[in-house]
This record gives sequence, structure tokens and C-alpha cells, in this order.
Amino acid sequence: MSDSEWLMRIEGALSAHFIQADGSSRPGTDWSVGLKHGEKTYTVMVRTYLSSDITPQAKADEYYQGQTVIGYLYDCLANGWHPDQPANLAITIQNPNPDYRPPKLEKPAKKPRWRFW
Repeated sequence: MSDSEWLMRIEGALSAHFIQADGSSRPGTDWSVGLKHGEKTYTVMVRTYLSSDITPQAKADEYYQGQTVIGYLYDCLANGWHPDQPANLAITIQNPNPDYRPPKLEKPAKKPRWRFW
């Protein structure tokens, strides 16, 4: 791994309603992201909100949302931010590019329920 290479993974997420500055409540998700740089590891929280025009497909696509969070953190790192620095990490997730296709995840092979000896 080079000195400039960061590894990231989603470690968890919690969806809830969060109080806004005006006192209203807004649904969102707090994402816990693990970062690794060399031998050092960090965990940061990123709060996401969904845009008001989000499609039902994008709203249900947790993979897309998680990848958006990771992309956001890579952008923050490219702009000079470091996980040691305190930051209010929050974004609004928009609809994906119309050409976006989620990856096909392979389902594990079904095992027979009964086995004859």
C-alpha cells in the first residue's frame, strides 16, 4: 500500500429522524465508516439526508448510498481533510446518474433441505 492510499469500508448505519437548526425533524442516516492508512485506522461518522426528489429505487438502494458516502470521504481527503481533524460530515444524497446500474450480487447456492443417506 502506498503512503497516499486509503482503504475504506462501511461498518454500520443507523437511520433516524434528526433535529434540525429550526427545530424541525428530518429523516437521515448516520454512517460509520472505517478508514485505514498504512497501519493507522480511524472511524468517522457521516450523516446523510436524501434529496426531496429521491426515487424509490435510490431510497431503497443502501449499496448506492454507502458508495456515495465513501466517495464523499475520498473527496474530503483529496481536499486536505484528515480523520484526526474534527468535522461535521454531512451530505444530501441525490438520485444516481441514469446510467447507474447496481452490481449484481451472487446469491449463495441453495442447499437441499433433505438429505438421503
